[in-house]
Amino acid sequence: MAALSARLSALIRRERQTRFSGGALGYLWAYLTPLVWIGFVVAMFHFMNRATPIATAPAMFVATGILPYVLFRQTITGMMRSVIANRYLLYFQPVSNAEILLAAALLELLNLTVTATLIFGLIAVVYDVTLPPDPLKVILGMGLAWALGAGFGRFAAVLGQWSDSFARAVPLALRPVFWISGVFYTATELPGAAQDLLTFSPLFHAVELIREGFFLGYASPISSILYPAAIATAFYLTSLVMERHVQTTRSARHRI
Repeated sequence: MAALSARLSALIRRERQTRFSGGALGYLWAYLTPLVWIGFVVAMFHFMNRATPIATAPAMFVATGILPYVLFRQTITGMMRSVIANRYLLYFQPVSNAEILLAAALLELLNLTVTATLIFGLIAVVYDVTLPPDPLKVILGMGLAWALGAGFGRFAAVLGQWSDSFARAVPLALRPVFWISGVFYTATELPGAAQDLLTFSPLFHAVELIREGFFLGYASPISSILYPAAIATAFYLTSLVMERHVQTTRSARHRI
């Protein structure tokens, strides 16, 4: 266990140094990117004269949608990038593919935890927004967003090693997720048919759970914990099967 913790710590440090190679400026971009997204969507609200469906500052409403989406997306892309960037470690050190993927996922969780805390705190101070009445629900919702990203990210990283076409298609597939995850609307706003359809979006459940914890009196009709957890687990277990298949296929090729 101690050796595993040491390897994970070393991999996280290596991943952090690689990703934020620009020093302090590199770290700054990690915080600026979500802020720019939030500012862009808030500006859209302003120009479209759209009122927030929950009585709160537009920036806080948008942040509760943007930050879990960023956590989900960054975890996927970080894991896919890491398994390629660190593939040579498999030959020179006692490091497994699973450890590389786990280290990348944990780094994204640490980064976004700090980012979310700073952004939520900044918005709360600037707009005089009260603290969430149920912080455990907020933490649980963010945890589900990360679990979805880690589960699908592991699946995508493993399958991407087997199919380059699949790896190229993942960023394209992630774009529609932004529009179906409740970033700038709530489930209660949607008509019945649209609500039933978007219930199949697991990230939407996580976002709605965060808003239930953040905004007093808001009750979502679709904030399930089990559904996104089951989807994340299914992708994780499928990735284990695919990983074994990929390793078997590679071993067979080397024997030829």
